[in-house]
Amino acid sequence: MLIPMKAFRRTIAAYIAFALAPLLVAGAAGAEPLVDLTKQTQLQPGFEKNQEVHSLLPEAIRKAGEINVALAVGIAPVNFPGEKPGEVRGLTADLVTGLEQVLGIKFKTTIFPNTASQLLALESGQVDLTVSTNGDTLERQKSFTFVDYILSTNSIVVAKGNPLGIAKALDVCGKVYGEVKGSFSVYGTFEKVCKGAGLPTPTLSSFDDAPSMMLSLASGRVNAYAGSTFNTIYQQSQGVPVEDVPLPEAGELLLGMTVARNDQPIADAVNAALQVLVKNGYYKQALEHWGLGAYAIQPGVNLAAK
Repeated sequence: MLIPMKAFRRTIAAYIAFALAPLLVAGAAGAEPLVDLTKQTQLQPGFEKNQEVHSLLPEAIRKAGEINVALAVGIAPVNFPGEKPGEVRGLTADLVTGLEQVLGIKFKTTIFPNTASQLLALESGQVDLTVSTNGDTLERQKSFTFVDYILSTNSIVVAKGNPLGIAKALDVCGKVYGEVKGSFSVYGTFEKVCKGAGLPTPTLSSFDDAPSMMLSLASGRVNAYAGSTFNTIYQQSQGVPVEDVPLPEAGELLLGMTVARNDQPIADAVNAALQVLVKNGYYKQALEHWGLGAYAIQPGVNLAAK
């Protein structure tokens, strides 16, 4: 089910009204002010169609001149809502622009609320590709193919000032922990850590989207959730009162553009186009533009298996 953009943006607005201070905030004493990433402009590349890459696409897509693509708006600065309904801003929007130009086709985009709905849309044939933040795992590779493009390091996100003194995974034991439905889950990590220490496992609270979960953290209805450091940086740039604590027990996660398992030619074409963007420097430029340069990888297909 698609998320109504008006409802999603109302959730964002409510969260901002509840939790935000200024749009430009200072960090610790003496630190440089954080840049408000919502003020960042989208890149405007002008690449020519790469005929060799274009030829890798299935014939039906080449003839149509377009491909149905799922986007998301819940993991800033990778993706977040724009000013207009249906508009996506951030890193994925810049990557879409570059990929469209290199592939020589139009991306016909639809916004989906979470990973679960995107994967269901792929399975049903509603879309052919996602350009989102779906985690590449060995289990998911049984049904899907991933073109990995960024590294996500896990962290425990807590309210500013860390009122409960959460410093490690063990400190989440017995507390209320939030996750977005269908997202890559690290709840099993907390279960293992807590049971191994003879402590109660966290109470899991599930949410339909990330903004609702963030609002619950700010209001104290959940005590922590697993996130990524780059998302915390973005939130702090907005004045959101959050901090994060490392979660090495959960390891790292590769995030990938996704196609159904039987759509390998699409994955190969997208990967080839992405390699063009790596070679011409646009991939690196886009990540650095959104403060994500530290999370760049050498993109590739199903890297979690390697």
